[in-house]
Amino acid sequence: MAVHVLRQAHKDSVMAARHRIANLTRRGNVFYWRARIPSALAIDQRSHLALSLRHGDHTKAKSMVRRLNTLLAELAENDRARMTSREQLDEIFRAEIERMNESLEDLAFAARRTGSAAEDNLRADILVGWAYRLIELFGTGRPMRFDASCPARRVLEQAGFAESQISEIAATFEQERKECRTAYFEGFLKSEMDAHGLKDTPLNRERATQQIMRAKADVLLGAPDRYGPLSTGSDVAALFGEPTQPQTSSLEAAPLPAPATASPTQDEAPARALLSLEQTHAPQTQATESAPSVSAPASPAPDFAIPQQPQPAQAPAPEVIEPATQTPTAPVIDDEKGVDLPLSQFITECDALMKSNQHHWEDATAKDVKVAVTMLVGVLEEQGITHSSQMRQIHLGKLREHFDHILTNYGRSPRLRSLGTADLRAASAEAVKSHVDAGKEPPKLGLGPTTIRKHLANINTFLTYIKGRGYHVPNLTMDGLRPRKPKLSDARRITDKPGPEQLRPMFDMPLFTGCKSATEQEVAGPHVFHSANYFLPMLMVYLGPRRAEVAGLAVKDIVKTAQGWAIDIRPNKFRSLKNASSARMLPVPDEVLRLNFIDYVEAIKALRYDALFPELFAKSRRTDPGDRFYKDFVPKLHQHLGDAERWNRVLHALRHGFADTLKQALVHPSIISDIAGRLGNDETSMRYTNRAGLNVIKDALQKYPSVTNHLEPQPIRLLPWVEAQEPSPWEGRSSAHRLQEARAKRKRPKR
Repeated sequence: MAVHVLRQAHKDSVMAARHRIANLTRRGNVFYWRARIPSALAIDQRSHLALSLRHGDHTKAKSMVRRLNTLLAELAENDRARMTSREQLDEIFRAEIERMNESLEDLAFAARRTGSAAEDNLRADILVGWAYRLIELFGTGRPMRFDASCPARRVLEQAGFAESQISEIAATFEQERKECRTAYFEGFLKSEMDAHGLKDTPLNRERATQQIMRAKADVLLGAPDRYGPLSTGSDVAALFGEPTQPQTSSLEAAPLPAPATASPTQDEAPARALLSLEQTHAPQTQATESAPSVSAPASPAPDFAIPQQPQPAQAPAPEVIEPATQTPTAPVIDDEKGVDLPLSQFITECDALMKSNQHHWEDATAKDVKVAVTMLVGVLEEQGITHSSQMRQIHLGKLREHFDHILTNYGRSPRLRSLGTADLRAASAEAVKSHVDAGKEPPKLGLGPTTIRKHLANINTFLTYIKGRGYHVPNLTMDGLRPRKPKLSDARRITDKPGPEQLRPMFDMPLFTGCKSATEQEVAGPHVFHSANYFLPMLMVYLGPRRAEVAGLAVKDIVKTAQGWAIDIRPNKFRSLKNASSARMLPVPDEVLRLNFIDYVEAIKALRYDALFPELFAKSRRTDPGDRFYKDFVPKLHQHLGDAERWNRVLHALRHGFADTLKQALVHPSIISDIAGRLGNDETSMRYTNRAGLNVIKDALQKYPSVTNHLEPQPIRLLPWVEAQEPSPWEGRSSAHRLQEARAKRKRPKR
């Protein structure tokens, strides 16, 4: 006897030491968290808060208490941002879902440990879950008698419960309803409301209680397979083995309480499962009525489909009546794969991607991304795809085929850009056929390798973005679709590098030497108009900038420095820059100064223009000044040079030719990169040295031969519409208007 007493005393001392962790106590077989409330969070002048952890596993109790202690410390130190009431209640709901899932996981493993039948555990969950559902519906302050006139009884009867089951649910309902009125539950509720920034008022307590009851009911009624596979001979196993689409129906005409927020599609199948479970040996003689259809807010917890009890053959299917108002349910969320994104939302998500990158993407980059995503959507629509989860590798292959069957320059035609993918391929094939029938050289089909690589990279960026946002995107690869990246040895041959001797004929165009009028600058005449067409080619030849950098210059970007007039290439309201290295200060070339460039700047400034070349901008919409310059200047240049003397990528070739000319003149590559605004390729130029100064750049530019020395300075004469501050002739004209003008021009008699 003494030995037994000593052993028991030793065991008690060990157990006492075992549970010595801050704020963790034990009462019987249940662990509790009991913590002192900081003064900043004091509730009703109480000094401590006690919460039951609702299980007896010591390891999990310690983990939960540590989390609770951390949360309490954070609440004491930080003033949490206030949320709206709906967000606060949702937070409480989510927290309770997490707690219930953890608790039921413990119960499920305890059931496995003791060897209890899954059917018995499922039956208990269904009965208790419906008790919580009734508290959610009718509140905690209203007792229910469960007699013939009781609305709670009608809800259970319409859900298909038998008399014995209603009695058990009624007893559980009354017990849990009273529990919600105890000091213990009130203390727990207040702590939850404080933790989520919800003001402690009687109405908010009732709202929070409703959310907690909804969470408990959703978890208990939502996962019939938590206890593992059911017995193969039970009707419950047959019911949950083949999921079907659940039905919803309305309640009887009898009035129900206002705060009805039950989720019948989740409750209907468990109720029928319980009937099937308890009536295994009794034949069914009538169809089970469907559960009440009560509008419920979308719940983030359930992510499964609840199956439905098959109707007996002899009973007709009940008529489905849609409720008058119905709150749309939240999309089903798979924790591993994500939400299924409808194809109709792809462009919306693309716009969101563009907005999130607006500070470091150029407008052209954002435009390219949207073009690629639009083509992807078009191809997916052709293949019958409606959601992101249905995408497969074959669909990217179809997109790659689409690139090979469209005109190379389709983007220059507004009509072709507006066509869908199938119509664009048909229009491209028709264009080739019409040229062949007319005996002309057919246009090229198929995008270039660089363009295809760009489109595929943009699509990959988009798919990665929506996948990161939580949408379901299968694992797809661009391997095998991207054209081979050019080798460095081949890259030099991609773009022509015209030298000074090739560029000199360009400045013999009538718009430099004298043209007929402002609208006929390709025809020789006595007039010289100072505009973007006059100065931008010079700046591009002598400085090698990107076309958007100089086309989008502002008047205030032309500055006078100690080393003379300079161009401050920096972001402005007309355009951004490609990267950080693009921002630089360049001297105005001597030849451009000689041809009265500063007088032109002063004339534009006197008219109070902000843009240095205002004719490139539309007054009614936003335009790309670089594209506008390309459309105005390049056709005139091609007409002047002829097909034999053209070079590839005309304006970009000027940039390449500038760099090549300076390199052949022994200018250091790092200085060429500084002038062109490119990133350096070595640590010395990128980290240890600053950008070349104006004096260094001016010395380097002296080595570029003059190609405009045959031009004479002319008095500044602006374009008539610029001087009158009117829209440019190209602005606001519809395609029908342009077609009408072209027809009228062809009908004019030749002189």
